Parts: sequence; structure tokens; C-alpha cells
Amino acid sequence: MSTKKTNKKRAASSKGKPARGVKPAKRAKATKAAKKPELKDLNQTTGKTYEQNLEYVKKLEEILEVRKSNPYGTNDARIFEENMAGMSLTELQEVAVRAGVFPSGNRTILKNKLTKAFKSENLGTNVVIDNGPPFELDPNNPKHKKLIEILEE
Repeated sequence: MSTKKTNKKRAASSKGKPARGVKPAKRAKATKAAKKPELKDLNQTTGKTYEQNLEYVKKLEEILEVRKSNPYGTNDARIFEENMAGMSLTELQEVAVRAGVFPSGNRTILKNKLTKAFKSENLGTNVVIDNGPPFELDPNNPKHKKLIEILEE
């Protein structure tokens, strides 16, 4: 009987442990997934630079009165980040209510919520489409002359 008990004890104690002289297999290290580039970081394949001057964008938005039509006050992410940097918590809460974001949390959390909502709402709105040179109508051409008359009516 004693041999059976010792065998059971030996068998029970060796569970989960590798046999003597055998090294356990090494675990593979987890690799980090590659981050997708953000939309603003992508380069154009045409070779043209579409980066606009910030002052030019501000003037254009002032002329178009974007502040009245957009709950964030701008369509440009750089201007929005600049505006949020100078806002207090109550001003951020006002913007959040206008934008439809629940105004809870401290200043940092609210800025993150607003940034996320701004990016999701304005995704793809800063696309530049180059249609080439504008179409010019020649008044000497009879077909163009008819078109000019129709457009002037």
C-alpha cells in the first residue's frame, strides 16, 4: 500500500511541472499593432501642397460666418484646438451643449470629448478637389453666345 501512496504523491507533485532536464518552451512576445496614420498626417500623391495658412483660414471663416453655423465655431481642427486652449470649464460646457455632447467631467475630459466629436463630425470635410482650370466661354462662338444669353437671364 505504501508504494501506491508514494506514486500518487509523486504523480500529483509533478503535475504542471516539466520533466527533469527538459526546459519549458519560451513564450512568444506580443507585437504591437501598427498604428494607422491619421487623416491629417496623410500626404497627397499629386505632389501639391494643400496646407493653408492659418490666418487665411480664419479670415475666410469670418467672411463665411462659420461661427454662426457651426456649433464648434470653426471647421479647422487647428483653430478649434487653439480656441479650446483659451476656454474655461463653463465655456467648454457651453460648446459641448451646442455640439450635442454631454457636458460632464473635468476640463481635460471635456476637451477630449469635444475633440473626438469634432473629428467625427468633420471627418472628410477638408478635402480639396482640383477641377482644373475654369471653363471659359467665347462670345464669338455661336453656341457659347447662346449659353451666355441663357445664363444672363
